[in-house]
Amino acid sequence: MRNERITYEDQYQGHPIITDKDRQLGCKESILQKIDQLMTDMSNRHSKTFFMRYDVRFPQGYGHPNDNELFSQFQETFIKNRKRAGYDPAYIAVRECSREKHQHYHVALMMNGHKTQSIHDHIQTAERLWEKTLNLSPKHDDAGRATSYGLIDDCMRNRQGQPQENGVMLRKDDPEYERKYDQCFRRCSYLAKVNQKDSSPKHQREVFSSRIQH
Repeated sequence: MRNERITYEDQYQGHPIITDKDRQLGCKESILQKIDQLMTDMSNRHSKTFFMRYDVRFPQGYGHPNDNELFSQFQETFIKNRKRAGYDPAYIAVRECSREKHQHYHVALMMNGHKTQSIHDHIQTAERLWEKTLNLSPKHDDAGRATSYGLIDDCMRNRQGQPQENGVMLRKDDPEYERKYDQCFRRCSYLAKVNQKDSSPKHQREVFSSRIQH
């Protein structure tokens, strides 16, 4: 476990997190700290922050690389694209490598809420740029219309397949602001969970994030 500090408490810095002490399901404090820093920084910069999640995976049968080069290349291009569009993005991402799902990445993205209020354009842009990174040939549906490979999960369903909200607006003048902020922090803490079945190569980076702007 690389001598990492793990917490099994149900809160971190006063915010709820996804843990289960009885089942020994904990969260890595280093990742929780980074989440806390990023969310605090974004809330200091914007009176409205748009929070969303997405997951990145490889196509079935694609030779999964042992390193993070393709994901890093994609994420850098995607974030630059969102910056140019004026969204002022900040993100944190973690790599997970389980035997069932192979290597994939979980991402939490925060943007200037004055500029966006829907996940759809961001998901579509991510799909286009990820497919380009992987050098996939254009895909079309039965009617000949361009379509995606569906490699960016919009996280609109939970692990049980039930619908869930994705895309939360954190508005400081909203009476529900604290509750929604906590909801986003808890959702984000999923990225900090200790994966008992992790089979990532050793010495490979597993956490990626924006730099905090001072």
